[in-house]
Amino acid sequence: MYSVLFIGKGTITTSLSKSLDTNQWRIAHHTRAEKNLGETNLAGYDYVVSCLPDAETAEMVWSEILTASLRNGVHKTVFIDISTLTPTTIKKINDAFCHETLTFIEAPFTGSKTGALNGSLIYFASSDAVLPENDAFLKSTSSKIYKFDAAGTPTRFKLFYNLWGLTSLGLLGQMSQIMNALPQADLMSEIITSNDFWMSAIARQKLDQCLSQNYEDVHCKLKYAKKDIKYALNEFIDHKLDLSRCLLSILDEDQLQHYDDADFTSMREFFR
Repeated sequence: MYSVLFIGKGTITTSLSKSLDTNQWRIAHHTRAEKNLGETNLAGYDYVVSCLPDAETAEMVWSEILTASLRNGVHKTVFIDISTLTPTTIKKINDAFCHETLTFIEAPFTGSKTGALNGSLIYFASSDAVLPENDAFLKSTSSKIYKFDAAGTPTRFKLFYNLWGLTSLGLLGQMSQIMNALPQADLMSEIITSNDFWMSAIARQKLDQCLSQNYEDVHCKLKYAKKDIKYALNEFIDHKLDLSRCLLSILDEDQLQHYDDADFTSMREFFR
């Protein structure tokens, strides 16, 4: 049996808890409402795993985790961050833990709540200390682990991956407004999602949810999608990314903020 302390009790960490609980892991959570992490006794946990909302929060939280680890003399625990941060932030955290000869794994993921619940997340992972593909926590919660050679590279890939996907979904949202207003929209949807058309890959997965306005089936909250686009635009600032910048400017409009906790397919509403 392994023991894991999740930092926070959000959608992903709660879903991972449910998945691991069926496999007889010992689960605990630490929330910000409790005592400072720097005062927490981390001894006795095989894993400390965090999924945090942004880079600023991650730097603060992981500094507290490091303080607690050094105070407790914890050297057998594996520390894993599965957030989508910035390469600069994750490399800073990685270097701090490596300097103290502590085991840290960078492992941003894709797969959303569904993947967390059924143990089929896909991780993009790197570690200076261990082989991520052999790690018990990652193996128990994933269907695939892609190993990258250097700290920051998995996060850089994840930002690129999200930027490409979200920009494509923004276009899907825009075009679905037009399609839905045309005669025989149901037939058009059937054609576009068929395997005979190159557009079908994204459309098969998201068009029905988009058209049905099922924005409560949350795969990624829009506020986190916006955060990822901003981080990616900063990371790839030397590239011409006008489509993505235009999408971000639309998503940031004040009157649309009430969609922030809805699924990113709700961006269809922004093109009315």
